[in-house]
Amino acid sequence: MAKQGQMGSSISVASTDAVPLVRKQRGRIADRTARIVFAACAILLVLIIVSIFVFIAIQSSNFLTKDPHAGTLFRSSLWDPTGNYGDPQYGTLGLILGSIFTTLIAVIIVTPLAFGMALFMTELTPRWLENILRPMLEIFTGMPSVVIGFLAIAYLVPLIASIVGPHVPNTATAGAGWFAATIVLILMILPTVISISIDALRAVPNSVREASLALGSTKWQMMRNAVIPAATTGLATAVLLGMARAIGEALAVSMVLKGNQLPTNWFTWQGWFQPNVNLTQPIVLYFSEAAGTERSSYFMLGLILLVISFIFVCGSRYLASRSVYK
Repeated sequence: MAKQGQMGSSISVASTDAVPLVRKQRGRIADRTARIVFAACAILLVLIIVSIFVFIAIQSSNFLTKDPHAGTLFRSSLWDPTGNYGDPQYGTLGLILGSIFTTLIAVIIVTPLAFGMALFMTELTPRWLENILRPMLEIFTGMPSVVIGFLAIAYLVPLIASIVGPHVPNTATAGAGWFAATIVLILMILPTVISISIDALRAVPNSVREASLALGSTKWQMMRNAVIPAATTGLATAVLLGMARAIGEALAVSMVLKGNQLPTNWFTWQGWFQPNVNLTQPIVLYFSEAAGTERSSYFMLGLILLVISFIFVCGSRYLASRSVYK
């Protein structure tokens, strides 16, 4: 009987020791499975991005190798792939100029507004007001671009035309152009830059604020001399990502540009209130009806936009990697 009792106790001890081992083995299997799944997802994402670059580059190469007029790509401002003015022309200087001008002006205006709003929401606003403003900001961020473009056509363009119409050469087309496109870009990238700026400011440790206030700084001095310098890289990242979105925005901007060529008076203030162009507009308006070399030329425009956006994103990641507080 004693022997049987010893055998029973030994079996129960062995079974209790085996339970943790089984759990460990199951946990290891689950960890390995999760690693494999996550690695496969990461590899798939990289392959998709590389495939997009390769596909657009191949389609663009057809344009460069098959059309004798491809040499005018960066040497002319006349974009006429259908040859309405004679031989087909593929000058992108006017398109690039439109994208750069509208993006830069929009970012210059958005940056102080976004930083000021972010500082207000992180440093000054009471909790109850933040609970109201933050959901409104998120709704504004997710607003479809077609809605903003529709509102701009219905109200913004006529308003601009009523003000500057008597002072431009063509009253019938006044209101559309770079100025309206810049206003649209401001409305589209402002909530994005604000949201990222808020995250950058909240990443600054409270000890930085407390140390600045302990040295006798006022609230404004604390924000100017301590918080903003500590969040510089995050704020710069917000601006770069806003620029990337602005330069790639297509639908809403195309709705208010209404042009097909760079106007002759683009270097004057009147040129900002006449129909104009940028890089995304021809793709939105004419790509679906294009064929052959003309279709490949629109892929070239897409490649230029993709490279510019890629540069902006790489710049934002570089700045984020140099952040003091992570």
